[in-house]
Amino acid sequence: MQYFQTERLDDDITLITETGVRPWLKCNIWHVRGRDRDLVIDTGMGLSPLKAEILRLSDLPLTAIVTHTHFDHCAGLHEFGDRQGHQAEAAFMQTDQTDTMVSHGWAAAELIDPAIYPEFEPKDYWIRAAPLTGYLDEGDIVDLGDRSFQILHLPGHSPGSIGLWEEATETLFTGDALYDGPMLDDLPESDPALLRASHERMRELAPRTIHGGHFASFGRDRLMELTAEYLAGGLRVDDFAEWMRDQYRASLSD
Repeated sequence: MQYFQTERLDDDITLITETGVRPWLKCNIWHVRGRDRDLVIDTGMGLSPLKAEILRLSDLPLTAIVTHTHFDHCAGLHEFGDRQGHQAEAAFMQTDQTDTMVSHGWAAAELIDPAIYPEFEPKDYWIRAAPLTGYLDEGDIVDLGDRSFQILHLPGHSPGSIGLWEEATETLFTGDALYDGPMLDDLPESDPALLRASHERMRELAPRTIHGGHFASFGRDRLMELTAEYLAGGLRVDDFAEWMRDQYRASLSD
């Protein structure tokens, strides 16, 4: 069974996704190749071993960064020895987590494809503890030897959401602060006002290439369109449970 799909965007950046996760939830896991060390940005739902998949791409030392600690982005973090993220997200990773959104109403939408994981039970899903080994905050630099990323604190979707900005290539990894789809700003600990400020900041930065936490990557013009729509009051999911049920019903008719 193929549990991961990989797509090389260029010589150094590969997109990895979990094939068993429904499209509206599927996290973008990014592998960035460096001269001295590689970077893993977000780690998915942890349904199958991720590190082994990444080691097919490179045998360099790995630094794993979580843009935030929602279950679809952080559940594979325990596989990595070098685990970094924002201090505001750190508490979630300190202990095993059994009370996740998967074990609540989200399960009704069948988040996981039973053809790939026939024995998956939402009530049994849990996230292994993976205490952060280092904290990242505004202005910190992640150096891979031949390329470096500046950390941007982009709160709103969650308190400690971060982005990674490479000025040399005008590339921005945004996590769930921005992607090409509806914005989730009414989750526990979300703050729409802070997310609007983060969108304003990304507009000012005007990156050339944006790699979000979900869906396809996009360019500067699309960033301006998405952020303008959100700032004008659009792109919001007011009832996420109902929206998710709609996505599930739509997938059944495909």
